[in-house]
Amino acid sequence: VGGSIADVALLLNILFVLAIMAMIRATFTLPGIAGLILTIGMSVDANVLIFERIREEQERGVGLATAIRNGYQRAFSAIFDSNLTTILTAAILYYVASEDVKGFAIVLMLGIGSSLFTAIFVTRVIFEFLVSKRILKDRLVMLRLISVPNINWMGMRKIFYVVSGLLVVCGLTLFFLRGQSKYDIEFTGGTSVQMDLKEGVSLTRADVEKRIQQVGVELGNPDLQAATVYSVGEPIGEAPEGERTYRQYEITTTAINKLQTAVTFSGSRPTADEATAEIRKAESELGRRMGALELAPDGAQSYVVSTSRVNPAMVQDILTKAFPNATITEPEVEQVVTDAIRQAFQGQLEIQQNLHPAIASAEKITEEVVDTYPELADYIGGIRLETTLQTAATLAEIRQRIQQLRFRLDTQDLAWYPYAVYGPGLKSADPNQPVSAFTFVSVEPEAGLRTLSEQEWERFVNNERSRVLLATQRETSLPRVTQIDPFVGSEAKTRAMISVVLALAAIAGYIWLRFGSLRFGLAAIACLFHDVSIAVGAIAVSAFLAQTFLGPALLIGDFRINGTLIAAVLTLLGYSLNDTIVVFDRIRENRHKAQLTPQTITNSINETLSRTIITGVTTLFVVFVMYVFGGSGLRGFNYVILVGLIVGTYSSIAVAAPLLLI
Repeated sequence: VGGSIADVALLLNILFVLAIMAMIRATFTLPGIAGLILTIGMSVDANVLIFERIREEQERGVGLATAIRNGYQRAFSAIFDSNLTTILTAAILYYVASEDVKGFAIVLMLGIGSSLFTAIFVTRVIFEFLVSKRILKDRLVMLRLISVPNINWMGMRKIFYVVSGLLVVCGLTLFFLRGQSKYDIEFTGGTSVQMDLKEGVSLTRADVEKRIQQVGVELGNPDLQAATVYSVGEPIGEAPEGERTYRQYEITTTAINKLQTAVTFSGSRPTADEATAEIRKAESELGRRMGALELAPDGAQSYVVSTSRVNPAMVQDILTKAFPNATITEPEVEQVVTDAIRQAFQGQLEIQQNLHPAIASAEKITEEVVDTYPELADYIGGIRLETTLQTAATLAEIRQRIQQLRFRLDTQDLAWYPYAVYGPGLKSADPNQPVSAFTFVSVEPEAGLRTLSEQEWERFVNNERSRVLLATQRETSLPRVTQIDPFVGSEAKTRAMISVVLALAAIAGYIWLRFGSLRFGLAAIACLFHDVSIAVGAIAVSAFLAQTFLGPALLIGDFRINGTLIAAVLTLLGYSLNDTIVVFDRIRENRHKAQLTPQTITNSINETLSRTIITGVTTLFVVFVMYVFGGSGLRGFNYVILVGLIVGTYSSIAVAAPLLLI
């Protein structure tokens, strides 16, 4: 009966979170789903805490109605404290962290608020209804799989200290030894490539990933070996082993295409540090960044300058500004990632052809034009370009080409204005039917407020002509190549660190306030530090395990730290904190009857062990199923949660509680 009532509370909890997310038109990200999982885990835990207290009251011989009332009252403080500390953490993450982590935080806050309502209010209403209608009479029947043990936990604390110390040292050592290779594209910068397979080519996501990794092995490039592959769009079929096949895939890797330029000085060349300082000064003055800058000596008077920013015009501008008297060669792009993908799928990629466009006419959109074509009302003061094509294409493809132009590495100097694409002569046309002409309309937003100067108008028209021609002339086998600047990644790392430090400070302060002693707050933080150290060590060691026979057998890959894994670490922090506070709450209750001694702590752990094991095993079972059957995209996330659940359960007993005595 208790389990059924708990299920009702969980279902309502999920329903409320989904309803609120739908109402505020929020989008679920993978970290957001992590927040939902933690919410469900904490909701289960709240019910387990209440039922354990009801069981204790029944064993004292009180009536059912009194047992239920006392059970809710005595479980309330542990539920309230553990939920409120998690809300504090989530609120700080929401205000400080990156967008991915904000998704985790908002779902977690909504879920905990809903969980407090369903676990404390809804279940009690159901219980009181069943008791008042005499459906539940004398006793709430419960299984007792685990009785209160008599284990001397504090007698083993020296062993726990040694084991935990070794785990923390090993975890942190592995983490720092692995260097930058432990970070994914979000934190180091890298390349994201979309590829389209030819009609009739049938490859699964696993096939694509395997081929990229094989090329990485052949080229000796570990970043390509750790590439991640995502399917895009709708499936087109199913492989014999049951996995679906797609036409489009997106490949992300920390490997980058590089642009190299030779800079030759008339006299002796400056030192590398002096040259770098001049380049950074020029970047600052021009308001642009080259990113991942490397200078390699080339003879007595030259440097070869390499950068991850594959924009030849921009790089030329910065180097000319930095070294006005030097000779700067035309930049050359070393297409590491794109060449590797073309090598892996030779003859199987759909080629985007040159449509051989020509601008037939360019007309300013006036009020008279709008009288004839009312659909152009939003483009008054803009330009209408009639374009002919020697090779026909659908309007859908033309729109996609113009949209993907934003992701090209050589078009970052183009300005982007509101635009629309119509059929030839502004006639309506089926977007999936090939056409040999189309109309492009665009407007400079300022044109609706004032008359543009002659120079502004000329610059605007030339920009829009370039947009149309570049999009339709492009001939490539990779429709989209996006390079992410490492500067963005380092900023994300800084924000993540600040959010975690602030969250830990808030936890310490709140627990100090609630438990009346700073030792409780410090012990909780030490416990969280212990858990995070082991979790990041487990992430670092995954790359080594993936190369051994154990890796494939245990489904372990080269997991790298990204937004998803950060969400997993935050999830296990919330879970571990919840676990620790439950033990602390029982210690606080028992301390009112006796001093804080090893025996008091041992008794408290034994009394809460049943709850700890039930909650831990339930959550572990769910995560294990997700780890095995949730697919490779979720495997890194589930790997961290799986390790974290085991470590978090251990640390609340073997780390946090013994630390109270130090």
